[in-house]
Amino acid sequence: MPERETLVILVRHGTTAWNRCSRYQGRLDIPINEEGLVQSRALSRVLSRISLAAVYTSPLSRASDCARIVAAAHGLKPIYLPGIIEICHGDWEGMLLSEVEDKYTDLLTRWRTLPYTVRMPRGESLVEVEERAWAALEKMIHDHPGGTVAAVTHDTPIRTILRRVLGLDQSHFWRIRLDNTGINILGWRDDIFRVIVLNDTCHLGGWMQAGEQKAL
Repeated sequence: MPERETLVILVRHGTTAWNRCSRYQGRLDIPINEEGLVQSRALSRVLSRISLAAVYTSPLSRASDCARIVAAAHGLKPIYLPGIIEICHGDWEGMLLSEVEDKYTDLLTRWRTLPYTVRMPRGESLVEVEERAWAALEKMIHDHPGGTVAAVTHDTPIRTILRRVLGLDQSHFWRIRLDNTGINILGWRDDIFRVIVLNDTCHLGGWMQAGEQKAL
């Protein structure tokens, strides 16, 4: 009999006020708002139907507050995993998208078309994010073989993981939509990953109700 498949549930944190106004967050510790709390509770209800061996979280509160709600339903406490923290946006952090468009026009264009070639001023590159996020993914799989774990993280780490699992060209980084508290599930068995679920928002009423969320 083949070894039982290991499942990793990757979830983007709940909505923040800065998501709604298109302001770059990065490593700034912006909390989830009331909408984000409602989303987190809905996420917790749907994930309470399965058995979780562990709940991991980014150190930032917009992820860890969501993770605590999920973990509580399983009698667990979230485990902080620095590798899944959001990308450092450097000098863009705290700026509105419109301000970045005015001040960093050429760099923003490259970020939208060739994102893996960009390092934001005093920020982090996607290559660096992918390396640490992938290492964190491997740790979760190594520590819970045959189990199911959840990780509450951010848009950028999830995108880098999904891009790599799906074998997408680096220029296709933005071709995956990730809503706040959207559920993504990866399966691991026989040294092979497969994508089982991608951006499931049924707990929010489906993709139309989930709404457009900015990747900031």
